[in-house]
Amino acid sequence: MKKMILATLLTLCSVSAAAHTLWVLPSHFVLSSEDSWISVDVSAANMTFVADKGVSPANLSIVFPDGQRQAFAQSYQGKRKSQADHQLTMDGTYRIELGGPARYFTFFQEDGQRRRIMANKQERAAQLPANATDVVTTRSRGRALSYVSVNAPNQTALALSNDGLELKLLTHPADVVATEPVRWQFVLDGKPVADVQVELSREGELYRDDAGREVLSSDANGYLTFTPQVAGRYVIEASVQLDSSNALADQVRESLTLTFEAALP
Repeated sequence: MKKMILATLLTLCSVSAAAHTLWVLPSHFVLSSEDSWISVDVSAANMTFVADKGVSPANLSIVFPDGQRQAFAQSYQGKRKSQADHQLTMDGTYRIELGGPARYFTFFQEDGQRRRIMANKQERAAQLPANATDVVTTRSRGRALSYVSVNAPNQTALALSNDGLELKLLTHPADVVATEPVRWQFVLDGKPVADVQVELSREGELYRDDAGREVLSSDANGYLTFTPQVAGRYVIEASVQLDSSNALADQVRESLTLTFEAALP
């Protein structure tokens, strides 16, 4: 399988957000009392955590420490950002996730014009015109994630689905500390994926002359190792494009953002 790594994020959740970074930002990353409420901001923006475009919260969900998934209790879509609230009723780690199922697009040429239909490889034959050429079907999906822990962190909500681009969080998000190394691993459909280009950025860009973004890369086994130098909130952006022998697609395009906090040492 020929591998192509994209250096920029492919935001797939909204056409209007295509040139922006999609992120979910919880009001807290670590809490010490049960029955606390969490508030989550959702936006797509060019500058880290400076809200620009509100994104529909329809595909926003929260996975509880016991593995059950729930929709947020209440949500609102605004012009600059969307917001959602939910009550955290048990100890452990929660996963906040924005992202729907994979979508399939078939691109082709017809009479010198590039066209597109929403169909996978098995569906496209019935929809393509007879004179279609250069036919390529792509599976596309984007996710934005964050994790919140209440009292004792656990692993259940960190479990991989083995579907699409994911991060295996060897360093638990609740254990990320400034000046200490973090080790995670990129996997695609459950298998390690090498040379994923990643951009790491942190809050406060609006007040710095230098944005301070860092470009990283996973190693041959998909491992990503880095050290946040200062405490604060960060976001990782990554995407991959791969040729595929899948029965439903010729190519796979996956994007992922992860928002996390580095605690004071």
